Amino acid sequence: MFVGGRIRTMVPRAPWAEAVVVRDGLIAYVGDEAGARDLVGAGAEVVDLRGGVLLPGFIDAHDHLCGTGAMLKIGVDLSGVTDPRDAARRVGDWALAHPGAAVVRGHGFTVPMFGPGGPRRELLDEFVPGRPVYLSSYDAHDGWFNTAAMQAVGLDAGFPDPDPGSQFFVRDADGTPTGHAVEGLATLVLLAGLGEVSLDGLREAQRLTLDPAPSWGITSAFEAGIILGPNAASEGAYLDLVERDRRGELPIRVCGTVWTREASDDPHEVIATLADWNARIRSDHVSIGTLKMWSDGTAQSGGALLLEPFCGHDSLGSMTFSPEAIEAQLEAAHVGGWDMHIHVDADGSTRTVLDVIEKVQRKHGRGDRRHTICHVSFLHPQDLPRFAELGVIANVTPLWGTDYDGVHIDLYDELLGPARARSRAYTYGDLVRSGATVTYGADIPGVRIEEIAPLIQIQAAVTRRRPGDPVDRAFVPEQRVSLDDALRAYTVNAAYQLRLEDEIGTIEVGKRADLVALGENLFALPDDEIHQCPVSLTMLGGRITHDSR
Repeated sequence: MFVGGRIRTMVPRAPWAEAVVVRDGLIAYVGDEAGARDLVGAGAEVVDLRGGVLLPGFIDAHDHLCGTGAMLKIGVDLSGVTDPRDAARRVGDWALAHPGAAVVRGHGFTVPMFGPGGPRRELLDEFVPGRPVYLSSYDAHDGWFNTAAMQAVGLDAGFPDPDPGSQFFVRDADGTPTGHAVEGLATLVLLAGLGEVSLDGLREAQRLTLDPAPSWGITSAFEAGIILGPNAASEGAYLDLVERDRRGELPIRVCGTVWTREASDDPHEVIATLADWNARIRSDHVSIGTLKMWSDGTAQSGGALLLEPFCGHDSLGSMTFSPEAIEAQLEAAHVGGWDMHIHVDADGSTRTVLDVIEKVQRKHGRGDRRHTICHVSFLHPQDLPRFAELGVIANVTPLWGTDYDGVHIDLYDELLGPARARSRAYTYGDLVRSGATVTYGADIPGVRIEEIAPLIQIQAAVTRRRPGDPVDRAFVPEQRVSLDDALRAYTVNAAYQLRLEDEIGTIEVGKRADLVALGENLFALPDDEIHQCPVSLTMLGGRITHDSR
């Protein structure tokens, strides 16, 4: 029995309660304290909230907690560095300080800081000439590597790109890779060749992301793709999660995906794989029911489609999938009764995907499909109302809508121009106010490990500033949302996206007891202190998974 604090049910007709009773893993009572005590008698374990708040467990609706997210956040941290030579020097210093590291790793750089030529291997060769170096960009969509890394994996002028034009190695005129890998399949070639991707590596990464998830109040997560080679290889990673769950060791509920990452993927084969995994790879807390697509990469490296070019550039960028290929995949999923979760970064890509969804809906009806467009980094104002009109879910990472790493405001002012940046970049508040269903996900490795915590993301959504820096510049403060809207994105809306709204997402009788107790009254805290609110207890289906009382 939970008493002694404020209980936010997230149910509009009865938003607050005094007490909650959990029995056999389900919520048995929600109401006043007297009624709860009458129900349980003297035999219940009493949890005194001590003036804190009880909420539905947080549901991270886009992340890589079960995959290599943490593996792409190891080594030297280049976050906030704006000079390429300074970045390379830091890599060299890290290599000297870690002579036993067979591969020098790092993360956090931004592609635009290199200018039109992009990152090059020669700069890394100067500071680390003898050992392989592989660095991930801050969002993990680009890689920077040296000559020793190329030699270690046999990457030369004759080495084919894994997905030409979409996921590739930038090359000099003679075909020699420059040291810049663009998008997932290209980076995977290097990571796998350097021995940095394995099932053991995934398990180690999970100790940094999946295992501590309850301490952040997370009870469920959408696994947006496990980076372990092609889908066939990722099957083993999901089977490993199932076995872990059957041993009673899985700390959260996991909703998994099948990935389609290349335009050449056969839609019917992809859907057949999804149906097979859905039926065969499951346990009490593991299920697979969504098709994940990378429709584009990131605009910063030219891998996403813009409606107008960046300032000072002529190219509009490109997409991984053509509109026809997106339509073929979406139609197969839509008709087959499956939801899609589509990676989209730029305004042109967003419009393309919305057009395809609208076309498929006109042909087959909307039905009960819950297609999601994730990231939505740039959005043209004319396309904003289409999310609500088409019933498309918008999944976003609030922390990106701040001056992330101290560079986002200046970076997007430079890339888009101030007027376009303020009307199109990270318009997350406008999406909420448009009536769209908005969900939140931290999307490691696009953030640091500690930034997975929902309370950090919630504060970013409410303030548009980086948590822990109260004098930080707000990135388009007009895009702020209320605390209640932010909580809804992490509970009610996320449960709807994952088709679990009948089981979790609100505190109601009959639902699973997925709950998080906060040690302070979240609703009385200043906005800049939300991220400091302690998570005192987390419960998954009535089982306590975190307890710091």
